[in-house]
Amino acid sequence: MRDTAPEKRLLIIRRWAMLPAALLAIAATGISGCSSTPVDNTASLAEIRPENSAQLQAVRQMIDAGEFGNARVQLQQLDMTDFSPTGRAEWHLLTSESFLGLGDTETAGRQLTAYEHYLDYTSDEQQYRAALLGARIMEAQGQFFEAARERDFVSAVISDDLKQANYNRLWLDLMQMPAETLLSQAETASATRFGAWLTLAAISRRHDLTIDEQLAGVKDWQLLHPGHPASENLPGALAMLEDIAASRPERVALLLPLTGPLARTGEAIRDGFMAAYYTSLQKGFPVPAITIIDQSQNESIDQGYAEAIQAGSQWLVGPLTKNDVQTLEERASLPLPTLALNYGSRDGSAYAPLPAELFEFGLSAEDEAVQIADQAWKDGHRRALVMIPEGSWGARIYQAFEEHWLELGGEIEEVRQYPKVKDYNPDISALLNVDSSKNRYKTVRSLMREPVEFEPRRRQDADWMFLVALPEQARQIKPTLAFNFARDLPVYATSHVFSGEINTRADRDLNGIYFCDAPWLLRPSEVKLAVDDATGGQGGFARLYALGADAFRLVARVKQLQAFPDSSIYGSTGALTLDEQRRIHRHTDCTRFSGGAPVQLAKDE
Repeated sequence: MRDTAPEKRLLIIRRWAMLPAALLAIAATGISGCSSTPVDNTASLAEIRPENSAQLQAVRQMIDAGEFGNARVQLQQLDMTDFSPTGRAEWHLLTSESFLGLGDTETAGRQLTAYEHYLDYTSDEQQYRAALLGARIMEAQGQFFEAARERDFVSAVISDDLKQANYNRLWLDLMQMPAETLLSQAETASATRFGAWLTLAAISRRHDLTIDEQLAGVKDWQLLHPGHPASENLPGALAMLEDIAASRPERVALLLPLTGPLARTGEAIRDGFMAAYYTSLQKGFPVPAITIIDQSQNESIDQGYAEAIQAGSQWLVGPLTKNDVQTLEERASLPLPTLALNYGSRDGSAYAPLPAELFEFGLSAEDEAVQIADQAWKDGHRRALVMIPEGSWGARIYQAFEEHWLELGGEIEEVRQYPKVKDYNPDISALLNVDSSKNRYKTVRSLMREPVEFEPRRRQDADWMFLVALPEQARQIKPTLAFNFARDLPVYATSHVFSGEINTRADRDLNGIYFCDAPWLLRPSEVKLAVDDATGGQGGFARLYALGADAFRLVARVKQLQAFPDSSIYGSTGALTLDEQRRIHRHTDCTRFSGGAPVQLAKDE
């Protein structure tokens, strides 16, 4: 394999001219092949003085124990004027690590840059640590592609005992990127080791592939890249694909309300589930026999289980309502492995665990609130204004947002619960303190007793807004923000802001709003096209079709999530992960309204 020009450097070491000749030789070896054996650095290195070495080793032990604050204090107390150049390089490396451990990536980066001034005096081991530390800083800053590329480069020269952990982290970095980005980047790095990593990651990330298509894609990739480190040891959950495919259930029961007040909801989930089923069937892949049960016709959840067992089902998908899920949570065990399509309210404990057969999956708005908080923090925002609708629904979403945002270190300047009204100007004007600005003007004018130049201003203590609103509300709120001098205030919203159907005329007032939503609504797929053809358009039920499609896929693969706690399945509703309570969480795709429609964001947004 060969590496492209952009890969012929360690990303964190920006000045190749400063690298010792021996390290350049090592790097060249890594460039020309897929692996390499580290060689000794023959450059003249000043040793760390014994007394300094003992001090720095003590700090190293603190960092390894996670005592980053103590390490930083000890480093600050050291007098570097007595240090050799190699010792000073080590001081900067350890200082960078301590700041990174404390979450201060900017200072960690500056310390790593300062380390570079001593490159002529550093050892191979220090240079490898610096490269890996640089990758960790990039990861903390959300620069996953750059971090993965750095890890790929340094993998050619680090010791064997570090390689696998580095490959694992590289893979997790790539799993943060959309499949489309992975494929486009792979094209620019074709025939390279890193390009092969990108191609394999794209196979894992494609939400439209069935388990059989994914398995075939992985096998083809292995044939093309027999010497690649990932070919010999498939990363993440890919290693389980063959076993998962072989152990899929042969019969599955789908338990949903198909009559009564929840019929339309149940039908949408059923249709999405069956669309995924028929897509696999038409491709010639094995599919389970499906038994559909109308829960509305049953007197209890037990009757639904009885019908499923009588049909020979090995899994139950459903029930749908929160009350039914909570009923299951109270039981010691269940008759069948069950993928519930909602979340209960109990948290299991060692004394009262949730039934081991119960997995919960739904369209959690709380997951979206947490993701928006992460994205706003990544974008550099720190002080939030919040607008949520009155009632328990908005309060529940806000609670999830508040807890995570404060945990990140953000501040909440003010929260406004707005009623369902036609005019949102009073609430928004009060939230932005525009009324206070006008009142101050009136006071000044009365004191001056003469004309005073005046331009109302909004409050300046907040740098973004978290909004929970339905489309009809958001279409009024966003223009009203501009009317109140907050046109430049970034607005991040949950997916509820998008109706699910492109309507450029109605949604042009939403331009600029940033939100995250299910991939089903933001990109085409075979299953979605099949549902569109059958329904003539999904409207407000689009996300429920996606839920059904992912429920079909999860039956075969939920055990994969359980076996690999850090793994994800990339579905129509988002990237799916499983927590310790066997609840499935979603990480969705992010976009922004432009021209009255969601648009794909640039790579760096």
